[in-house]
Amino acid sequence: MPATADAVAGTVPRLLRAGWYRPTDQRGLRGAPRPAVQEVHRRTAELYGTRVLREGFTDSPLRPTPRLAAGALDALGPLTPAEAPQVAVLAYTTPDFEHTTLTASLLQHRLPGEPLCFAVSDQGVLAPFTALRIAVEYARRSHWDRLLLVVVDQSSQPYPGPASGQYAAEHDSAVALLLAWDGGASPVAGMGQGRADRALPGLRADLSGAALLAAGTGLAAGPGLAPSPGTRRRDAEPGLPCTGVWAALREAPGGPAVIADYDHELDRLAHCTLELPAGEGGVR
Repeated sequence: MPATADAVAGTVPRLLRAGWYRPTDQRGLRGAPRPAVQEVHRRTAELYGTRVLREGFTDSPLRPTPRLAAGALDALGPLTPAEAPQVAVLAYTTPDFEHTTLTASLLQHRLPGEPLCFAVSDQGVLAPFTALRIAVEYARRSHWDRLLLVVVDQSSQPYPGPASGQYAAEHDSAVALLLAWDGGASPVAGMGQGRADRALPGLRADLSGAALLAAGTGLAAGPGLAPSPGTRRRDAEPGLPCTGVWAALREAPGGPAVIADYDHELDRLAHCTLELPAGEGGVR
């Protein structure tokens, strides 16, 4: 992805609708996973020389990723065939504990038409940025004009993981963003990803015309961003590695918004620009 000092002339995706799902009920599935699932966890733990979390895992909400993604789709609301995306991408950093249902297959089943559906992971907290760029590239090259980004944080993990810090998922959360691509084959503007020293100048250039900066938790401790005149900043809630920065768009006013985060472990900075819809109450 380009990471240049100058803002790139081109088109940015336009947000049409958003769905937010943040369950507060901690009961989840109300019980331990099925014995067959627990056996998979045990064998996997042995293979990688780790252990299965007994009480901490079974006491957690136990909401699998497909259920969280479905909640975000429900919040997004019904889509007509004309509104439906031609490509839908799931992004996450915390793996699922239940693999009997593939979330990408669920998206294809739930959405009108026959959209291309797949998932992006192994990108740290920047997986949604990579997923969005891939989706836009499909739209550019395939003459598509609708895309869906679904981002999920799943807090129930059967193995020891980060208890704190940028990768720690403390809550279940899902976000669904329905976006329009109006640019045809024109270049993508306002997107960049790379080492912080290379990507930061491009981010600063894009911020010069932005109404809002949604800043991920990785930006709380650097690299520093001097506030731009006329640009409001919203910081992501901790404990939501992937969804936090995107959830910061909720009720945001219309206009160009820059979303950015920095993955300290990977030393990669990512940012993108979306055109938010104008309307009373901001993004719903």
